[in-house]
Amino acid sequence: MSNRVDFVFNAFNEIETIENDISEIFTVVKELQTESKIIIAEDGSTDGTSEKLLQLKSKFNLTLSQTKERRGYSKALIDGISLSKADIIFFSDMGSKFNWSDIKKIVQFGERDVLVIGVRVNRTDPLYRQVLTKMYSVFIKSFYGYSFRDPDSGFRVYDRNTLNKIIEHGLINNHLLNSEIGIRCLAMGNRLIEVDINYKNRNDSSRGLPVKIIPKVILSTIQNAYKIRKDL
Repeated sequence: MSNRVDFVFNAFNEIETIENDISEIFTVVKELQTESKIIIAEDGSTDGTSEKLLQLKSKFNLTLSQTKERRGYSKALIDGISLSKADIIFFSDMGSKFNWSDIKKIVQFGERDVLVIGVRVNRTDPLYRQVLTKMYSVFIKSFYGYSFRDPDSGFRVYDRNTLNKIIEHGLINNHLLNSEIGIRCLAMGNRLIEVDINYKNRNDSSRGLPVKIIPKVILSTIQNAYKIRKDL
């Protein structure tokens, strides 16, 4: 593992869980004994999350990227990453869906030209989401030739050099952004390491894809797949 790992988290309307999440993350990062930043990309929350983060900033030595208006998942992620100077970047969504001690399980593999993905196991989210993950894995294997057990998992470690090149080149997907980044990492020669992590459903309403737009997302994903494959 690199001596410098920065930790980037996307957050939107997480007032019920944000303080507990950050406290647990801070403890885990401290135990790793690395030179690190904890970066929170907060995306125009309306429930008090923004104000809470400002209150917690000094206590947990946070680096904040905040906007009053929503940027969207991808722009928030890119803005958060831009605040890091580390060679290795850990990224995750907020929302108390993960066991934060699992950070230690995956950052140990972070190094140059390696993509590390936390594969969600012991899942308690709706069955249809688990089925969609398996179907998407099959699609990526058949269309791109790359094998991912959990292609869009939001718990992963990137090589900063590779990630910079991907961001500078530009991304195509609006949804399933993490999977596109993963595909591009492997196309650029990164080695994939997959590590089992625990995953649970949110206590409040899901922030994942609403059921009603899943058909639209599937269609756009198939259409964009041709653009992405041509662009690799």
